[in-house]
Amino acid sequence: MTNNHVYGYDVKAKALTNLTPDLDFGVGDSLNGDFQQNVGGPDIWWLEDGKTFLFKTTEHGKITLYRGSIEGHYEKVFDQNMHITGLDLLENKKQAVVTYSTLTVPSVVALINLETSELTDLYNPNADFLKEHKVSKPERFWFKSVHDWDIQGWYVPPVDTKENHPAILYIHGGPQVSYGETFFHEMQALAGAGYGIIMLNPRGGSGYGQEFVASILDNYGDEDYQDLMNGTDYVLENFSTIDPERVYVAGGSYGGFMTNWIVTHTNRFKAAVTQRSISNWISFYGTSDIGPAFVEFQLGRDLSDVEGLWKMSPLAHAQNAETPLLVIHGEEDYRCPQEQGEQMYIAMKKQRVDTRFVTFPQSSHGLSREGLPNLRIERLEEIVHWFETHH
Repeated sequence: MTNNHVYGYDVKAKALTNLTPDLDFGVGDSLNGDFQQNVGGPDIWWLEDGKTFLFKTTEHGKITLYRGSIEGHYEKVFDQNMHITGLDLLENKKQAVVTYSTLTVPSVVALINLETSELTDLYNPNADFLKEHKVSKPERFWFKSVHDWDIQGWYVPPVDTKENHPAILYIHGGPQVSYGETFFHEMQALAGAGYGIIMLNPRGGSGYGQEFVASILDNYGDEDYQDLMNGTDYVLENFSTIDPERVYVAGGSYGGFMTNWIVTHTNRFKAAVTQRSISNWISFYGTSDIGPAFVEFQLGRDLSDVEGLWKMSPLAHAQNAETPLLVIHGEEDYRCPQEQGEQMYIAMKKQRVDTRFVTFPQSSHGLSREGLPNLRIERLEEIVHWFETHH
């Protein structure tokens, strides 16, 4: 919950110094997507004199580049609506070859002039594909929410926009990540199936400052929930082609927790899909590969406060649920164990809510992003079928 910074370490003096103390955006890449694979690697590169360096940050749903110095100075050198997924400096250290993705282009190889910020495309491996296939063009927006905070979002319209089309509020995981300016295969697939997609970055996500990312501590399901509801209201008011009677909700991981929370706190959505979710903070405690400190740090509670953990669990409010719910879980999910989905499914059955439970073999927490291709296809088909069944 603390933004990453660039630090300098003086080996002789054994002193560690924060070189970006006033930078209110996290260093590194925390954009959420499912198309780019293996985009890890360095976030910092030395420049020509060994005293300056280049580094990237996640900022308002995009990746930006800064030049910094060991004296603690820094300045932005590149800022465009894109996801820089790879970078190699040329020998002159004044140019960089990058790969990048945008909302409508899967991946491009390009050259950035670090002195002028000029971007020159070199190669688009998907050029022929894009000539033959339609891609939805998302619209970005900002809206006001609780405490008059600015919240960012994107609306992905159906590829073939029609009057009174259905829409899905799709909630990202984390929560310390963010949607942004990157190609998202699942959202494009759903847009191709005729759905509009509402992508919001509620408080708790990265890229909007330290106060924003830490505001969710001890407060899951409160103001972040209000951000999602306010954002849905904003989209319905400003995108008149959406059928307000056919708005769905889906999400995975934190988004799965929030989907569970939503269906136990409001009946405004036509149907829901919860994936790799959390439903019971008590049984989740100490059973996840995320580490034993997660629940205590995020929620400010441990097993000495079972009542507090239960009140923050969607299962505690299951008696309010009426929304048809599809539960999807990977059978090798060690981040959110399968029993979390099982408990939510049984709770819905007990409430006589229309529900279905689908598990995927050989599938980890990352099924939707790096799962086996045939299972990723099957998963998408399950989601679309569920929404079409509840049209």
